[in-house]
Amino acid sequence: MNLDYDPFSPEFRRDPYSVYEELRRSAPVYWAERSKTWVVSRYDDVAGILKDTRRFSSDAMATVLTGSTRPQPGASMPAGSPRPSLVTSDPPVHTGLRNILNRGFTPRQISAWKPAVERAVSESIDSIRAARRFDVIAQLAIPVPVIVIAQVLGVEPERYPDFKRWATVITVGMNGSKRHLGFVGSGAAAASAEMSEYLRGTIARRTAEDGHDLISVLVRASEGEVLTPDEAIIFANLLLFAGTETTANLIGNAAYALLTHPEVLARVHAAPDLIPATIEETLRWDPPVHYLFRRATEPVEIAGIAIPKDAIVTVLLGSANRDETAFGSDAAVFNIDRKNQVPHIAFGFGIRFCLGAALARMEATTSLQQLVPVLASARRVTEQLEFVDSFQFRGLASLEMEWRC
Repeated sequence: MNLDYDPFSPEFRRDPYSVYEELRRSAPVYWAERSKTWVVSRYDDVAGILKDTRRFSSDAMATVLTGSTRPQPGASMPAGSPRPSLVTSDPPVHTGLRNILNRGFTPRQISAWKPAVERAVSESIDSIRAARRFDVIAQLAIPVPVIVIAQVLGVEPERYPDFKRWATVITVGMNGSKRHLGFVGSGAAAASAEMSEYLRGTIARRTAEDGHDLISVLVRASEGEVLTPDEAIIFANLLLFAGTETTANLIGNAAYALLTHPEVLARVHAAPDLIPATIEETLRWDPPVHYLFRRATEPVEIAGIAIPKDAIVTVLLGSANRDETAFGSDAAVFNIDRKNQVPHIAFGFGIRFCLGAALARMEATTSLQQLVPVLASARRVTEQLEFVDSFQFRGLASLEMEWRC
């Protein structure tokens, strides 16, 4: 294979899918020399790795993205140390965390957030309708998830811009253009520390009060095992990072998919009940997260290729979701009528399935319900696409439009 693919190379950001196709066909398990990772691109292999938590550890999500050091085997954590993040831990630690966090994401809890989602979307659409030219990303896709997550956490409205700023700096530093500077040099560490300091005060207040926001639910001792204050800060950081960037990309990617498929946009405009199917096909066809990392805990073999112990494996969600062996010969086609024989894995797989998937779907569905009539009555201003500053996340940085005269 002549392609010199690397997960952190900017040259593949504009069109990764043709590269993924070549990887699946020619090198389904590919050694990326520059980043020193094994890249896995086929659906069955990716799903198998995500499901196998014994042989593939999620601690690589911390070591690769932040440059931190993996604890040595057998090393014990100091007494009172917080458990690691949900996305960097493995069972049984992951199981205990998930059991606590599930309490904050019950169907009843998510339904209680719906009015906040609807209000945030309506205010964003009002700002769009009031302007001759508007940006779907800046005025809807970005603010809605930030406002919703901030409200879910019980954050004061005046701090919403800070949340977006922190998330952007952390994203660029961990998997964007400043990654080469390191977690500290890129400013990501400082942004994370600033956010954590703010959240520490918020969590202290929530612990003392009888509130109904997410943090109150997770730190309230009367409801069973709880997160410690430090663990709540770690989770809030994750929720901000994952819950805003990915949902913003999902909304923007869905809008762009409809604009580039006008016949589908016309159908969805005439029949809004097709919006959920549009969201699911967007998640498969152009997902907001394109890859995750795992560490092989023992020597393993994938598709006939030997992977040594402690090797880092990059699992390409964006490639797996377009694998022809899983989704048919038309896997590269955006088709909201698709009847998948297997589930897409945009939200992960097995015990790693995204905790906030239902909230993200609700935000995206509510956004499209009000955005589709706008898309049907407006046109894009520029053809040039600008993507978010991230190798791991995929989404548009802007989508400027104007009303048709």
